[in-house]
Amino acid sequence: MVGGYAGRYLEVDLTQGSATTAPTDMAVAKNLIGGLNYAVHLLWQRTRPGIDPLSPENLLVFATGPITGLPGTERGSVVYKSPLTGLIGHAEVGGHWCSELKFAGYDGIVITGRADKPAYLYIKDDAVEVRSAAHLWGKTTSQTEQAVVKDVGDPFARVLCIGPAGENLSREACIVHTSWHAAARTGSGCVMGSKKLKAVAIRGTKGFPRMEDPDKCFELIDGAIANARSEELMHEGHYRLTKMGSQASQVERADEARGIFKNFDEGDHPDVVNIGGPRQLRRNRVRDDACFMCPVGCMHSSVVRSGVFAGTWGQPDWDSTANLTQQCLMLDMDGLIYLNALCDEYGIDAEGVGNTVAWAMECYERGVLTKSDLDGLELVWGDVSAEAKLIWKIIHREGVGNLLADGFKHFLPRVGKGSEKFAMQSKGCGFGGYQPWSYRETYAINNVGGHHNVDSPRSNLADSMTYCLFLGALRPKGFREGLEYYGALFNAATGWEFKYPEGFDLIGKRGVLLGRAYNIREGYGGVMPPSEADVYPEKAHSRVLTYGTAKGKAYPREVFLADRANYYKSMGCDERGVPLRETLKSLGLDFAIRDLEKVGAWDQ
Repeated sequence: MVGGYAGRYLEVDLTQGSATTAPTDMAVAKNLIGGLNYAVHLLWQRTRPGIDPLSPENLLVFATGPITGLPGTERGSVVYKSPLTGLIGHAEVGGHWCSELKFAGYDGIVITGRADKPAYLYIKDDAVEVRSAAHLWGKTTSQTEQAVVKDVGDPFARVLCIGPAGENLSREACIVHTSWHAAARTGSGCVMGSKKLKAVAIRGTKGFPRMEDPDKCFELIDGAIANARSEELMHEGHYRLTKMGSQASQVERADEARGIFKNFDEGDHPDVVNIGGPRQLRRNRVRDDACFMCPVGCMHSSVVRSGVFAGTWGQPDWDSTANLTQQCLMLDMDGLIYLNALCDEYGIDAEGVGNTVAWAMECYERGVLTKSDLDGLELVWGDVSAEAKLIWKIIHREGVGNLLADGFKHFLPRVGKGSEKFAMQSKGCGFGGYQPWSYRETYAINNVGGHHNVDSPRSNLADSMTYCLFLGALRPKGFREGLEYYGALFNAATGWEFKYPEGFDLIGKRGVLLGRAYNIREGYGGVMPPSEADVYPEKAHSRVLTYGTAKGKAYPREVFLADRANYYKSMGCDERGVPLRETLKSLGLDFAIRDLEKVGAWDQ
């Protein structure tokens, strides 16, 4: 077996209540590495085109990479066909679960079918059980994790689970681990809920798989850890992560004119300091935390100490709070912690639902939605109570929440009245916490929709090896960048000799285009050719920012179209966003050509 790989995937059929193993395909692994890319390949090979994302046919794949379990690599990919977008569904999760899966002797898990009744999966090394989750259904994520750990009788068991949002098939539902690590975007929890799977508990005692050159691996790791707190890397970002985590971005992004205030109307705001990392550090932080063997530790557990939300605790970060706060103009630190905890506890993507609430607030302000439409809510900017009540409705599919729980792609045509103009989304997935002018074409061309990450070859590599992008700069002294270090670690673990950087960049490009090909095979969310879907809402182009550091910033449509054209060309796609046949052949993706021809991908 190639070093770094456990050498097998666990296959669970919930319809039959059975579990088997299958060998990891090392030919595929050498072309795609693992993690995200390997999982997308499984989805391509094992699902027929056009499946309903909520049908038993959909796969739910949990995938690690060959270096998962080493310092700075605690990431895992969750992949499926998304019920939110109809495209590839992909979410990343950290914490401790992914390494535990590797230590149990698996590179990943493929879950198929649907249980007759609520179930959870318990894996302890080679022993696998599908157990009843009748007593867990209806519980929140922290309640579920505590109950499962008690059930299995092992305090070191690691648990992934869904909350009520996933049970209720909210298309923004996510999967949660240790109360706040979320596989958040594109509806992973909805797919898990559709399979009646409440939780997956793992206990692994086998340790990390054999490494081809362990001495070299440990030499690299020792050098990287020793350098993690160096002045150089502290200046590159490790200090801000260690002290404040990504919450430091609340103020930083505003200072850079990249904030998303009032549904992206502005990039800066005079009161942003009220929700910034320094304020959280002084008022609310309780302790620091980290993913498995992380040498930096960017998580800072916080509690509300007084007021209406007193006693609320959680682990807020930038990606999960920007849309709940800046986008909804809710600039209160206690409210931030409360809303973030509400989303984590009930298992809903904070970025996605924050986008929905901000859209509803703008529609209410403009008279597109009325108080009656919103079940009596006065949904004004910055009202944390009204925001929390609407999120609760979306989680439980109550009243207007039953409509909004289906996500932009599904509810915008039903609402109508020009409301789509205020939806800051692409292909059904709401934008992350950065202004479009700063992320250029990224939100539009992303394989999963309006995410700020995933679809550069470099981020694809991180999600396939796997390693944390927050530790993308981690490296021993003398290394030029993080990829040089992680690439060397990958080569030492596997015994393969991929060239840095071109060999790794080629794999990243291959992975990105495999995901794009899958989306085209699936009809690109119902909009073809891809260039008709790889777009921004008009507001992203027509809005000129007016305040502070953001004054005058804009992203005109003609600039976007030029950026998108350059991206298509750089990735070997035609002007409509379809990968060229020769590109697919050169990347070893020949198998995709026949399926793309069947759907008329190259027909003019």
